[in-house]
Amino acid sequence: MESHYISKRIVKSLKTRSKRVALRSSNHICFQLEAYWSSIRVEKITLGLVSAPVAKVTPLGCGYDLLDARDHYLKLKGEGKDHVFERTVDRNVNYFIEAVGNRDLSEYTSTDGAKFRDCLIDKGLAVSSIKRIFSSLGPIIKLMIQEHGLSTSSPLAGTYMPSSGKKDKRQPIPLPAIHTIQSACSDIDDDLRWIIALISDTGMRLAEACGLERSDVVLDSSTPHIATSRRLKTASSERKVPLVGASLWAATQAFSVPYMEDEKFLFPRYTKGGKCNANSASAALNKWMKSYVDEGVVIHSFRHSMRDRLRAVECPSDIVDQIGGWSRSTVGEQYGSGYPLPVLHKWLQMIE
Repeated sequence: MESHYISKRIVKSLKTRSKRVALRSSNHICFQLEAYWSSIRVEKITLGLVSAPVAKVTPLGCGYDLLDARDHYLKLKGEGKDHVFERTVDRNVNYFIEAVGNRDLSEYTSTDGAKFRDCLIDKGLAVSSIKRIFSSLGPIIKLMIQEHGLSTSSPLAGTYMPSSGKKDKRQPIPLPAIHTIQSACSDIDDDLRWIIALISDTGMRLAEACGLERSDVVLDSSTPHIATSRRLKTASSERKVPLVGASLWAATQAFSVPYMEDEKFLFPRYTKGGKCNANSASAALNKWMKSYVDEGVVIHSFRHSMRDRLRAVECPSDIVDQIGGWSRSTVGEQYGSGYPLPVLHKWLQMIE
């Protein structure tokens, strides 16, 4: 009521010396003032309802942002997965937040999906890589929407992807170059060259080789081999790979190095804190290989070469898939335990 008066204090004389009379008079005045002030309040409320426009209701959002969706996805889907799975989820979520910010899921629109696509293109990523990022992020958002019954949609749904044009095909390494590299690895004889030699005659992925534990290497057997015991990329990655030629030499050299009792990894240089850093290994190994191979050939090209070398000796495709840890092409091939080690060993010896 202060707005109705020019002073913060009003003094009124009751014109009496009697305390009893003064109290009665003051109570009467207070009652009149309260009645008057109440009428003013009612008048203000009535005028406000009649004259004020209807205010738009601002939605409060669904209460979950993208980081909440990430945490929920990792909680449900990350059980039993390795650190690579979590790292991939974190990386792709961070890409999106860097492009459009972390907001309430209901605030995202299809415009944000298009903006995210453009940011990835500006980073120099190929369309195929952008599609993989979208296919990783989409389920994260959709799971949160479905699990919590949110009345919103994924901003990535229906985002247009431009034509990728002609895709650069990763070239295999010619056999003479492979032999030259293997010879150089033997001459230098250190842990980096052991990794390259190990991959060269097994076709293993770089992350598989760098993340090997000493217990994975079986040398005291009629068929020396590597047993990949952890899921790295697909279920087919868990397999036994016979060791022949340069790969057998590399595994023997790496296994013979003295090690601490608590060291379980075969190549500890790239396995710090129990995690494998294949990206660092890739940069170092590709840099060294440049002087031995053509432009565009990288460490992963050994996998392409392995497939070609096995084709050259007319190795059946299902055996090729089992050696390289590729997904099997038919449902029938997924039955049973696969080919025994001696059979795989025989075909790998044929490419030497």
